[in-house]
Amino acid sequence: MGRIQLLDCTLRDGGYINDWCFGESAIKDITDKMVQSGVDIVEIGFLKNEPYQKDRCVFNSVEQVKKVIGKKKEGVKYAVMCEVVNPLPLELLAPADKDSADIIRVIIWKTKHDEQGNVVDALQEGFEYCKGIVEKGYKLCVQPARVSQYSDKEFVAMVKQFSILNPLAIYVVDSWGTQNPENLLHYMHLADENMPKHISLGYHGHNNMMQALAAAQTMIHEKFQRDIIIDASVYGIGRGAGNLNIEIIAKYMNEQCGKQYDIEKILRIYENYIKDVYAIEPWGYSIPFYLTARYECNPNYARYCIKNELPISLFENALKKLNAFDKIIYSPKILEDIRK
Repeated sequence: MGRIQLLDCTLRDGGYINDWCFGESAIKDITDKMVQSGVDIVEIGFLKNEPYQKDRCVFNSVEQVKKVIGKKKEGVKYAVMCEVVNPLPLELLAPADKDSADIIRVIIWKTKHDEQGNVVDALQEGFEYCKGIVEKGYKLCVQPARVSQYSDKEFVAMVKQFSILNPLAIYVVDSWGTQNPENLLHYMHLADENMPKHISLGYHGHNNMMQALAAAQTMIHEKFQRDIIIDASVYGIGRGAGNLNIEIIAKYMNEQCGKQYDIEKILRIYENYIKDVYAIEPWGYSIPFYLTARYECNPNYARYCIKNELPISLFENALKKLNAFDKIIYSPKILEDIRK
């Protein structure tokens, strides 16, 4: 059995809740406390080509990231994320050095829509961007969004294609929380059987159907003969209904895997910062998020439903009528029309 590692994505995925505005001191303190907890990988935020604000964990240069990291702790890896459809241009990315983030995780898309609304392939674009990340000296994690959209043949082809880059990890990503543990384990085995053993297998899940914990536990007990990485966040803060709760999976890994994560440090992050975010903009399981997962729709529809107190029956009927494009690309006008 390979190593099991835990990655904290509180600042990055949690930023979907508060537009990444945690505050300058909070960003640094959350990072420091998570490092002190013994978590294996700490993800600090996004790299994007947009103006930098010190109170947001969205960065447009490696130097900004270095200031948050400070002096690195031995045994901990530091990560940031890019999205290939809105990336930081490679020419603006400084090469990796001993003080920079160790890992860049890249969200790749299977397809995207061009300016005319046509569906076009996006994997090759993702491959070229990831190749540039590796050439800059960073460890690469490949994050294929919405794993459920891939057929088995397509998923295997994607895994083989990106394995050429020798990434640190290739992930199974349940972006919208639509998959049960059995479905996710199927994709995990496809990846495991079709990539070299030195590449880690990652899992990133969301809780729209309350499946993230069960999926992570299933992955742990499958005892893959390669390293695995499991993503989680404090109190599950994250897009849609949120992520796997790090305080829960860390306790489970302490008990079942011989880990020694300091959960008190994680609870201090919740107490000092996350509970205040939750009070303003709550997340978590609800029937609207369940329905967006059931009909495989963008979870932003659920957030609109909750904020505007749409009747569940009307909301479900609207989701049933969405075409393939509107399921993926959130359009509030669709729900605004049913309120008239």
